[in-house]
Amino acid sequence: MNGTYVPKDALSNIKYIKDLDLYRKEKPFQILIDIPKDAPDQRFTNLVYEDKEELFRDVRGKEDTYSLDDHGFTYRHRNFGFDKYEDRSAVEAYYLPKIEQFIEDEVEDVDKVFFFDWRLRHNASLPNGTTIDLDNPTDWLLPAVHAHVDQSPGAALSRTILQLPEEAEFLLRGRVRIITVWKPLRAPVEDWPLAVCDGSNVEEADLLETDHIRRQSNGANMNALYRDKYRWHYLHHQGPEEVLLLKQFDSATNVKTIRKPIHTIRTSLKANI
Repeated sequence: MNGTYVPKDALSNIKYIKDLDLYRKEKPFQILIDIPKDAPDQRFTNLVYEDKEELFRDVRGKEDTYSLDDHGFTYRHRNFGFDKYEDRSAVEAYYLPKIEQFIEDEVEDVDKVFFFDWRLRHNASLPNGTTIDLDNPTDWLLPAVHAHVDQSPGAALSRTILQLPEEAEFLLRGRVRIITVWKPLRAPVEDWPLAVCDGSNVEEADLLETDHIRRQSNGANMNALYRDKYRWHYLHHQGPEEVLLLKQFDSATNVKTIRKPIHTIRTSLKANI
């Protein structure tokens, strides 16, 4: 980088789940399938959000000062030599093994890597009437615009048992982590960057578990309540070789960050391991 880089800090709004009395009586939920017409409750969700302005600090030039254990995220440089992101077979045969090697190189104490999901996202509006198959990872999803953690602790443990039934008992005796690997696909991010919150000052009381009901399976994530203590960050003009590792869950109790809220995404591929 030539000369002295001036960080591109930015102010922007982010959506937080509102702290409603409703959630003391009824768990937050989102239904992602059709509701039977004769069902007495026709609500697809009870989620209510509020906009709050936040300062997002540009970490460019300081990427290496953030770690998974202390902050819940970090950045690493890697050229994966892959470009067929819309080809599911190619992604699973060639790209994911590259991600597995990347994880083994960059994350400490890794004995086993298992991919349970990967998704494509971009910021282009979808035509009216577009149907998205949530079971097809090559169906493009829009950016998430609310502060959240992808997996609740209970969902993370349930997923381990569901998808690795023969190994789950052994794995759960040790350290289990869910880590998102996120990168732009082909060009630097111009808008809708992914913002991350320093997880070292996010507590359990700051998050509300939210059920997700799908056709094939149910799960849960964590929506973030607004707190003025949060410290948000992003990488200005993040490029395809600048890879974000983002911790969603950690069973270890001797690290500063177990989980943290995240913000929003542009054109990208996200792999959850």
